[in-house]
Amino acid sequence: MKIIQKEDKTYPEKLLKIKDPPNQLYVEGNINLLNQKSIAIVGSRVATDYGKNCAKLFSAQLSNQGFTIISGLAVGIDSIAHIYSMEEQGKTIAVLGSGFNNIYPEENYYLYKKILENDGCIITEYPPETPKSKENFPKRNRIISGLSIGVLLVEAKYGSGGAITAKLAIKQGKELFCIPNRIDEKTGYSTNLLIKQGANLVTSPQDIIDFYLENGINAKPQECKSPNLEQYEGIYNLSQDLEQYKEIYNLIGELPISANELAKLTNKPITKISEALCMLEIEGLIKHIPGNKYARN
Repeated sequence: MKIIQKEDKTYPEKLLKIKDPPNQLYVEGNINLLNQKSIAIVGSRVATDYGKNCAKLFSAQLSNQGFTIISGLAVGIDSIAHIYSMEEQGKTIAVLGSGFNNIYPEENYYLYKKILENDGCIITEYPPETPKSKENFPKRNRIISGLSIGVLLVEAKYGSGGAITAKLAIKQGKELFCIPNRIDEKTGYSTNLLIKQGANLVTSPQDIIDFYLENGINAKPQECKSPNLEQYEGIYNLSQDLEQYKEIYNLIGELPISANELAKLTNKPITKISEALCMLEIEGLIKHIPGNKYARN
């Protein structure tokens, strides 16, 4: 763990430009990511299938183009943004609302470890022993938006953490991108409202890439590979018998994941998850690994 004071040369320049920058940052992992071109991807903890698929597609393709993906390690959209940015060999930053000795939510401790194993970065303004606190999470959102050059709001209810981050981005002078949603969907309220108020409406990752190219910003590394678009649209060559398990299969990548973690991401009962894992393993599509977790075979 490293501690960066506001006066240090390694302190992220972008954070110095926001209101109330943290006096210090506690950092684990790749400290160099803090000064890279980053896009924050945030949204609902109780995500819809529509929101999940959008988060997968945008995080994978933006990461593939060289943008570091920032989010808050929460369940739902945050977790998907972290996971799928790493699927494309990209990098991700997680901003905590607690100390390193109190990772929250607890079920995302595996994700915390995988981000570090993938040369990512975890940061917090709180000392290691700081417990989770309702007051800390909205406050940490200013860091998520502050470290980024733009924020993508996938879906968010009124007054949610994602909506707070979006409003902070506007106050900080960052570009805000929103994915439109159904008018009768609660998680679409904030995105649709912010679009009406002037946020950038995006329907494809290319919209964000083109926006920054037009403004002279190109984060794409030379060695970038072309993303497998079918993967993030949920289109796999599964047999007809296994089609019902497609959503679960899509969430299992090279990073190990447990049945409980899949249940959290999909909102499916653990019995359905176990059934799917059993069938996918029988077909040789996934493998069981130590720690009672699963990965792509």
